Amino acid sequence: MSPNSSSEKPVNPNEYLHIPKWVNEDYFLPILEKDVPNFDKIVKFFPIAATAPGENYTSIMIRVVVDVLLKDGSEKKVSYILKTVLEADSGADVVAGMSLFPKEKKMYEVHIPQYAKLYKEAGLDVELAPRCLHVESTAELITLVFEDLSRQNFKNADRLKGLDMAHMRRVLQKLAELHAASAVVREINGPFDQMYSMSMYNEQSRDLFEKLNEMRQVQLFKAMREWGMEHVDKYIAKVWSPQEVFEEALKLNQVDESEFNVLNHGDCWSNNIMFTYKENGEIDRTIFVDLQMGKWGTPAQDLWYLITTSAALDIKVKEFDHFIQIYHERLVECLKLLKYSKPIPSLRDTHIMMLKYGFFGPLNAMGLMLAILMPTDKDANMKMMLAPGPEADAQRYKSFINPYYANAMKVLLPFFDKKGLLKSV
Repeated sequence: MSPNSSSEKPVNPNEYLHIPKWVNEDYFLPILEKDVPNFDKIVKFFPIAATAPGENYTSIMIRVVVDVLLKDGSEKKVSYILKTVLEADSGADVVAGMSLFPKEKKMYEVHIPQYAKLYKEAGLDVELAPRCLHVESTAELITLVFEDLSRQNFKNADRLKGLDMAHMRRVLQKLAELHAASAVVREINGPFDQMYSMSMYNEQSRDLFEKLNEMRQVQLFKAMREWGMEHVDKYIAKVWSPQEVFEEALKLNQVDESEFNVLNHGDCWSNNIMFTYKENGEIDRTIFVDLQMGKWGTPAQDLWYLITTSAALDIKVKEFDHFIQIYHERLVECLKLLKYSKPIPSLRDTHIMMLKYGFFGPLNAMGLMLAILMPTDKDANMKMMLAPGPEADAQRYKSFINPYYANAMKVLLPFFDKKGLLKSV
């Protein structure tokens, strides 16, 4: 590698991201010494944003690109993804209240290795998440450093277009592998940590979410009347009040231990799934990232989240039942492989589960999907989402009127209505 090509500064996808001063050569020196064979010294150090504006809301994501000199005199370019907490004025208190970083720390240090070991002992190599190379926990923050999957040609699908059938099939099968392993670990080791019983909807977050939904609902109804949707007044009447939304979301936290439960990914949408491809374009490897929002409970949580937010528009509703069948087939295979001793849910049981916990569908459609389908925008961030006032109202209205979101809702609202998942009036 020539010195010039090695030292070119990488393109920063988000110039608005403030990179903490402690993300520097001194911090990465011990990581490099451990990770890079024959490491000698750092030649160039480039910390840049890992994602564009609007691609991440709950953490600071930094890609660290390093030109290193090896002991034989040659140079090598390596890169890592560093993930740490938001700064104090950017929604960090909200994120801290969700235990996101303690959950992710435990997932990488304990549970993902447990799952891999279970599959290995059963004779199968199952890849679920990237390697975590460094974890640091202080009173102020938790920081994780991962291998940079882009160096292995891992890519995200286009979140605005959504996942086509081939990608959905692979993700549903991978989700079944994750869920099955968690159910077996629970059977072997007993209950997961109490923090996995808590979701973002809890009594401590009630005021925040009710106020946020009150600010959003005015803009939602205004936008709905401009979507060109038939019978729009009927659907507006079937939207819950902010207080009703929160009460319904709280009910979803409750876990019926007589049912089949899993440790959900909790944030299972297209940007948190990465793929590699064979030369002929077929999907080769599939992997999950961003394991911050794990929640013990019904697998309907991940399934509704994934299908609602991330399936391509032309198959989101049309292939819904097929999606559940794909997931169920792989779930049964994995539970049998891992010798799960409790009753395995039937396909019928799984469809009933999706109806019983169907509020996850509208909850995700009127909440998280709004951010997921918003084109890249420097003002799309946690701070702006939570702010009162005309500027934030304009941003909220902009997100509701966004054609990607409007078109998805014009398909989903009638679908939810036919399944009896909207508010009764």
